Amino acid sequence: MRNKRLDILRFVAVLTVIIHHSSISHFFSVFGWVGVDLFFVLSGFLISGLLFSEYKKREAISFKRFFIRRGLKIYPAFYAFLLLTGVASYLVFHTTASATHYLQDVFFIMNYTHGVWDHTWSLGVEEHFYIFLPLFLLILVRYSSRRDDPFQVLPKACLVIGATCIVLRAISADIGKPNYNMVYLATHDRMDALFFGVFLGYLFHFRPHVLERLLQPTANRIGIAVLSAGLLSTSYFIPQDNRFFATFGYTFTYLGCAGVLLLGLYVRGVLPGTIGVMAGRIGSVLAYFGMFSYSIYLWHGPAAAWLPGLLRHAIHFPNGEYSGFAVYLAGSLIIGVAMSKLVEYPILRLRDRLIPATQAVPSVAEADIPVADDLGQPALATIGVAPPA
Repeated sequence: MRNKRLDILRFVAVLTVIIHHSSISHFFSVFGWVGVDLFFVLSGFLISGLLFSEYKKREAISFKRFFIRRGLKIYPAFYAFLLLTGVASYLVFHTTASATHYLQDVFFIMNYTHGVWDHTWSLGVEEHFYIFLPLFLLILVRYSSRRDDPFQVLPKACLVIGATCIVLRAISADIGKPNYNMVYLATHDRMDALFFGVFLGYLFHFRPHVLERLLQPTANRIGIAVLSAGLLSTSYFIPQDNRFFATFGYTFTYLGCAGVLLLGLYVRGVLPGTIGVMAGRIGSVLAYFGMFSYSIYLWHGPAAAWLPGLLRHAIHFPNGEYSGFAVYLAGSLIIGVAMSKLVEYPILRLRDRLIPATQAVPSVAEADIPVADDLGQPALATIGVAPPA
């Protein structure tokens, strides 16, 4: 079983990025980059959940085990992407990137330099996070006197990291010549979004009563929705090359995404009768593509750069704005799903045979809400609010 709502959020995130990289919608051209921040918050929430589940079962965290499993999730699909697009660039378009650019991608430093493809910068941020988080949690386990919850310092750590990133962004934006590109791309400026997802994961696994009290009242859920919309709207109304936004706007954005995540997990039954049934069916379609969001994200770059032109030259397909976008969107989804089934998921199945996932044994209170891990196997988490569909 997979958590349908998390898969829907994955697809929403990748779809906003896809539209952002087109010219079809002014709104998404300005706002669509927020999909990456939604990915960041989701990653922090889910990856920390895997580590928390391991600790609850074993009272230990294995960095080696975590990194091998994570590497088998990330590296094969990404390196296959680099290889295949490199071959296609050379054979079809007679161009090739420099060896330096490829090395920057291979070692995941493309968010500080320039890799082969512009959109892969976010993988660099996440890769650095995958190294930092388990090491940080291991330190907490080593030096905490509480074996039932050695992570109790995480809320304070989240505040410190959030404040530190604000200061670092302010330095990049306000000292000397503003470097807004670095503010957007650099791990040290963007780690707070991922770590806020970790904070939510901590509450989910170790302080479920906090989320229960927060999300149980309808008025609170409405308030979270309104506040999240307000926070996210700053990403539309204030440009990224504004010093105030460069300093504080990314904080507003990930807080708004966090609200979307919480509401996506725990709010249900809003749409009545037939409308709800139709929405559920649409959601199932979106969730299907959400399962393949990683490969779709990888391949939407080549789909945008190559497919409309190739079809125009091969079969004289119309080159209009909407027809080009239709080719780009359909190609991103089809190629992404195909490559996921050919590369990503076979490796994940092999990984799970060789290095099975560890899941905490749930208590009765933990049986309400399944939360999917990176392959979709549910890690049962604790909260007493209505479970997601």
